[in-house]
Amino acid sequence: MKKSKTGLCILLVLSIIYGATLFFSNIILAIAMPTLNAFYTSHPEMLEAFHATTAWETLAAVPRTYFAAMGLLGALSVVGCVLMWNLRRSGYHCYAIAQLLMLALPLLFIGKGFLGLGDVMMTALFLVVYYLQLKRLDVFSPKELPSDDTPTGEQ
Repeated sequence: MKKSKTGLCILLVLSIIYGATLFFSNIILAIAMPTLNAFYTSHPEMLEAFHATTAWETLAAVPRTYFAAMGLLGALSVVGCVLMWNLRRSGYHCYAIAQLLMLALPLLFIGKGFLGLGDVMMTALFLVVYYLQLKRLDVFSPKELPSDDTPTGEQ
């Protein structure tokens, strides 16, 4: 009996959209941060008009390498999703590593105040659901090795 992978595909599309958005937004921030910082330093009235001075100061204090690393982890997450789409076990591991590193990165660069319980819960939920879906599709079951019925030449 063929097992349907519709539920898995729907979740993978959502994860691919999330990972791609994360990649592009963080890479753009990593590239544009010096320009934005120079602009807002020379035009502080722009921030005051939106009451965003404190928010910008917090964002400007984050190193550019944080945004670059988050962008690359978003790309790694997309790679994992594509591999899972093709029912590859390595895709789950790639996705899980990317997601867990995304949780750890704010702790390393910004501080523990930026780790949200919701982020941890959503990551755990997606990892469990992906695991169960892939297990249902027998992705994690060991593959049979071809038997060696060919003569070895020994008599």
